[in-house]
Amino acid sequence: MCTVGGPIADVDIKKLKTKKYRCLDCGNEFKGIGKKVICPSCQSGNVEEV
Repeated sequence: MCTVGGPIADVDIKKLKTKKYRCLDCGNEFKGIGKKVICPSCQSGNVEEV
């Protein structure tokens, strides 16, 4: 996390609402957050929500 200009954000990572995704290139299943989710294994943006 970037902390320039202020204190560290008090965010509980475990409470964030993640969605489950599957990579259509390598088949990896993982949890992700955001609008532009990429596969952590192969860095592909070709993913679908499971």
